[in-house]
Amino acid sequence: MKRKLLFIVLFFSFNVADAQNVGIVRKNYISSYFDSSLMMNIEVFDSATIRLGSINTTTGVVTNIGNSAYNSGINLNGATLDPYLNRYYIGSGYNFLTFDINSGNIINNVPIFGASPSASFQNFRFNPSDSTIYGMVPINYYSTYYDSGLMMYIDQLDSTRIRFASINPTTGQYTLIGNTSFSNIYTLAGNSIDPHQMIYYYSSGNSLVGVDLYTGAKFSESPILLPQYGIFENISYSCIDKSIYGLTRQNYISSVYDSVNMMYNDVIDSTTFRLSKINPNTGVVTFVSPYHIGAGGNLTGGSFIDPDAMTYFFSNGNFIAGVSLVTGLLTSNVPKSFESGAFAFDMMRSTQNCFAARALRINNSTEVEETQNAKKEGILFPNPAQKEITLKINGSFNHIDILDSRGRLILVSKQKTIDISRLSSGIYFAKVVAKNGVLFTGKFIKY
Repeated sequence: MKRKLLFIVLFFSFNVADAQNVGIVRKNYISSYFDSSLMMNIEVFDSATIRLGSINTTTGVVTNIGNSAYNSGINLNGATLDPYLNRYYIGSGYNFLTFDINSGNIINNVPIFGASPSASFQNFRFNPSDSTIYGMVPINYYSTYYDSGLMMYIDQLDSTRIRFASINPTTGQYTLIGNTSFSNIYTLAGNSIDPHQMIYYYSSGNSLVGVDLYTGAKFSESPILLPQYGIFENISYSCIDKSIYGLTRQNYISSVYDSVNMMYNDVIDSTTFRLSKINPNTGVVTFVSPYHIGAGGNLTGGSFIDPDAMTYFFSNGNFIAGVSLVTGLLTSNVPKSFESGAFAFDMMRSTQNCFAARALRINNSTEVEETQNAKKEGILFPNPAQKEITLKINGSFNHIDILDSRGRLILVSKQKTIDISRLSSGIYFAKVVAKNGVLFTGKFIKY
């Protein structure tokens, strides 16, 4: 009994230490020149670089990962990470970038393409229960008219339709899922995936829209029920209690008469922020605590949930703030500090939440349970292991891929017991593969 308890404590401690909160570190390069007319020095923006970094939520210290910095622009409408392969993904114009979380290097940079004319894939998230990246493909529709003044034809945007898709991060090719087109334009308020029910949620401003990951069809659409001038944003799904959390920003407005323009104008008097939960089926927003937490979220900074600390973390301008999922009260709010003149930490994501989640909802399109054709419960033992590792799983499989912490294939086995004595000490993943997909992905330690 004592040996088992010791193993549990060691394994828990290792998981906590291995967790990473990753994002993009930005640095601007400025030069100064003297303006003789204004008789003062003027600062001029020359260029900017990005690199991968991690943040310590207790101290606010942002640490650069590796030594590589890149002169590349990024899209702030989509970023995600794969905690199994230690990959961080983000868009760059019409390209899809892959960062290695261990080295900080860009290991893949490919153009985005697919069946539609659009070369854009946005608002994307990694689903840990099927190891797939899902997102939205905006498709614009134009008409052309002749402008007699300019003596030329002008393209005019008529409408935009959104298609749901998945993407292969290695090739950049997206695959449209189903035939549904969405007219609800998504906002930077956020998106999230429920890996248990296999639903992708996004905010269209006034509504929370759910998309079926199996079919790409609209699963639900609920008006977000808040008082006037209330906004629900910075959405994060929590696997610890299967709830969708976010910040409710409530503006308080008064009306002021403008004697010059002879009209009344709405003026914001004050704003409050509260940690909240939303019921995706009804749109009802519930405050975790009625008290204003005194800090607001930065939409491009990102948010994530630490399941061990039961805390929702978000970017609050130059600070990183934490709010208890239990009390709804602010537990921390520390300033960010950077290396070598960097100034921003964007699109932060975490490896902690929903690790090894599995799908529970039946795929209605085939009436086959996802846990039967793509995911099963499995156990790797002993763990940690020194000489061999054994898989316990119900059902048949084709083979087991052993990958290192960088996602490189190390060996392949068709047996449930695998000799790992020749492997170096470290973290590895066992991916159990059958004809119809990956049945199980497990993490183990070789010592």
